Amino acid sequence: MAFFEILKELVDASKGGLAATVMGMDGIAVDQYAGESGYDVETVGVEYGKVIEEIRNASRLLNLGEVEEVMVASAVNDLLLRLVNNDYYIAFVVPPEANIGRARYLLKRAAVKTSKELER
Repeated sequence: MAFFEILKELVDASKGGLAATVMGMDGIAVDQYAGESGYDVETVGVEYGKVIEEIRNASRLLNLGEVEEVMVASAVNDLLLRLVNNDYYIAFVVPPEANIGRARYLLKRAAVKTSKELER
């Protein structure tokens, strides 16, 4: 399954998701899907990649274990960041009224599929 299809399935199945992208920790987007929203998820992914690195470093320093997921709730939208492996993550943007539990579940599934695709 190609990255675009994984992201499309994630956004569409979430019933309200705005956009998703597979990003490298180097800030380069592998692929993205924004559907009808046209949301600029690539820029979000680039900026939050730096945040993920800082959170990972803090987690190691505090012996909290490896970071798997980060959520940023804002007044406009919510952002879920799920690490696929040490080099890649998925950024998923949903509106504040979205079912976050469903979004997290679908994101976790998408991360597994993305990991398998990266191993090819």
